[in-house]
Amino acid sequence: MTKDCKTTRTATRKCLVCGHEAWRIMYGMIMPDAREQYPKAEFAGCVMMEELRIYPATGKVETGVPKWACQNAECRHRWW
Repeated sequence: MTKDCKTTRTATRKCLVCGHEAWRIMYGMIMPDAREQYPKAEFAGCVMMEELRIYPATGKVETGVPKWACQNAECRHRWW
């Protein structure tokens, strides 16, 4: 059984740090009609940069390209 791509892209999660709603980050040139299809997505443009983060559960420093972003303005935690 395969997951529907649209369902996966429109899903939200809880932030690992503050529990606020987090949205999937979409990279690349996203056309306006596609933006309408994914209203709860953060559009990050074409440049994918690795980031350092401290994993909240273990405290270990990791690197990667963020796939999720907390929408709480005070938190803004990003993770993969």
